[in-house]
Amino acid sequence: MNKVLIGVNAILIVAVGFLFFKVDSLKSPEIQPDNNTIENKKNAPAPIKVVAPVGNLPTGKIAYINIDELNEKSLEISDLITEAKRRRSIIEGSLENLNMQYQRKMEDYQTSAKAGIAPQSEMQMKEKEIMSIEKEAQNKQLQMENLSVDINEKNGSFQKNVKNFLIGWNKGRYDFILSYSDAVPSMLLGNTSLEITAEVIEQLNLEYKQSKNKK
Repeated sequence: MNKVLIGVNAILIVAVGFLFFKVDSLKSPEIQPDNNTIENKKNAPAPIKVVAPVGNLPTGKIAYINIDELNEKSLEISDLITEAKRRRSIIEGSLENLNMQYQRKMEDYQTSAKAGIAPQSEMQMKEKEIMSIEKEAQNKQLQMENLSVDINEKNGSFQKNVKNFLIGWNKGRYDFILSYSDAVPSMLLGNTSLEITAEVIEQLNLEYKQSKNKK
């Protein structure tokens, strides 16, 4: 593969050199143009623009990252999971408490309604208390849904950060960096010498620690 690339590069260099040589050879000392010269310049084709190549020259190298291991050992993901569990636990605890209050209030309301001795104002107050608990429970359910949205957004942000990190870290080392997961095995077999998971995790965690210290 490298021999082919070297051969192609050599051909490109010779071709570009030939173009420069042809451009230089077209230059001539200034002379007084006659009518034929002016007419020839009008009919001459437009000069060829040499466009510089974009990106690095291909290396022919490929690497891959085990996403399962990345998720397991990433400090940022670990912190995200810990925070998500903490917030979820708080919301679930509040919902459980509200459910117990709701059951007590409903039993009290039904008992008072059957007895028929409580004044109308007291029954209306009990109804308001029950409705307030229902509303609070709805708010907690909304918080749970917002938590799921927040987790998805942070997960998307993490994936974007990994991609940006790889762009800066790669510096032309590899043409392709693939991802692998046991859950979704897009790659059935890979040469372990091509795996860069440990190196990427180490650098990602280092940068994450530094960013946390700055905050």
